[in-house]
Amino acid sequence: MLALVEPIAVSPPLPARPSHASESRIPELDGFRAIAALAVLVTHALFAFGRIEGALDGVPGAIITILSKGWLGVDLFFVLSGLLISGILIDSREKPHYFRNFYLRRVLRIMPLYFVTLAVCWYFYGASYSGFFLFTVFFMANFASAFGVALPHGPGVYWSLAVEEHFYLIWPLGARFLSRNALGVSALAIWLGSPVLRGLAAANNWVTTDQIYEFSCFRFDGLALGALLAIWWRSAAQTRQRSLQLAAGMVALSVVMTVVGLPFGILGTKTVASTALRYSQVQLIFGAAILAALTLRGSAVTAVLRSGFLRLTSDYSYCIYMVHLSLGDAYVTLLKKAGVDTVAQFGPRLALAMQVVAIIGSTYLLAALSKRFLEDPFLRLKHRFA
Repeated sequence: MLALVEPIAVSPPLPARPSHASESRIPELDGFRAIAALAVLVTHALFAFGRIEGALDGVPGAIITILSKGWLGVDLFFVLSGLLISGILIDSREKPHYFRNFYLRRVLRIMPLYFVTLAVCWYFYGASYSGFFLFTVFFMANFASAFGVALPHGPGVYWSLAVEEHFYLIWPLGARFLSRNALGVSALAIWLGSPVLRGLAAANNWVTTDQIYEFSCFRFDGLALGALLAIWWRSAAQTRQRSLQLAAGMVALSVVMTVVGLPFGILGTKTVASTALRYSQVQLIFGAAILAALTLRGSAVTAVLRSGFLRLTSDYSYCIYMVHLSLGDAYVTLLKKAGVDTVAQFGPRLALAMQVVAIIGSTYLLAALSKRFLEDPFLRLKHRFA
């Protein structure tokens, strides 16, 4: 299942230009965070609880394909997280209490909602999934399948938080002690090495395709690409023209990768080529879009990313990701217990519409409550570790 990366509530500072002037929040990056959350939310609301026969009849196949690919929002989150967190680490590397401040701020951002939702899910999903929840307590949800424990549906989203936390156990060391060039080489090596490792694992059947999707060692490349963008943005060579050229080059590389990979099944399902390179393809597109938006921020071109709805969704994105799938499970379970067959009573189209509205509506409502009464009180403490 999908999980979302650790959505950061407040965008860390990025320099406005190579002069290293900084901003406290960049609305365009909030827009990307919101898009990632919405992509996952909509795809799950539509397709994660079984397809309702006939509900989407007449909808063009291209639209259905796009709607069903929202799981790629996870990779957008990974790239965005790598950019933002690496930016924090680079900008604070010479400051006192580097490690203490970084990790305590992450604790305040991640842990309250993480453990509250974990406790609630453990209670409602029951003892049969205790093995999975024990792994999750230690941020090891993405490795639970390797030990044969039963995996619950909704809480499956915890896997991506585990990937992020594993990456950020190590990456701050490099950001603190390596030179900027060495850090960039390390990030590039990770970005290039991850698809190679995925391809080897798929070709030799080391693990299943689903495990390749979730195991940390196979999924660090999105975070590393974001780190590369953070390093580039702070380099003396960075200019508006060069950044836009780099963004175009990333898109071109993704296209070339796709064309060359077509004979090898790169657009197929669970082929070696698709398993190895699918994430790299989309990471390049996402990275290019983020870089272009940073370069053109404040302009009419990026206005949609600064919209109030996306800003609100960005604020709620962490909770949206954490709870939406479990709320969908609750909706389906309650209907079954009440003996309500929405398809029989209202027809497939209205039944699907009811499902989507119920899941998305309840998710936003719970996210709003979480933001105000759970997340914000802890976030207000972050200034003590600035």
